[in-house]
Amino acid sequence: MSVWKRWRIAFPLLALSLLTFVPAVFGTWAWWSENGAAYRVLSIVICLVVAGCVGVSLSIGIKRTEDVPWLRIGLVALGVLATCGLAVVRDSV
Repeated sequence: MSVWKRWRIAFPLLALSLLTFVPAVFGTWAWWSENGAAYRVLSIVICLVVAGCVGVSLSIGIKRTEDVPWLRIGLVALGVLATCGLAVVRDSV
């Protein structure tokens, strides 16, 4: 697979990951003192999951491969879905 094709796959996933990473980190930082311990822990877990999605998205564009990296694409999708689920749980705490 060419470099151009890898980055064509990686860029939308990276954009989606960054669009969730920046608000997650900012929200965790901005409202840290206003929330309880469970809310803080879940916010940190959300930030870590989304940071992992950013890393996996970058690895799609950087790492050479012959085939479409379906496993890494699936990991990013699973991370975004896990983040949504964690946010629902965090809001119910």
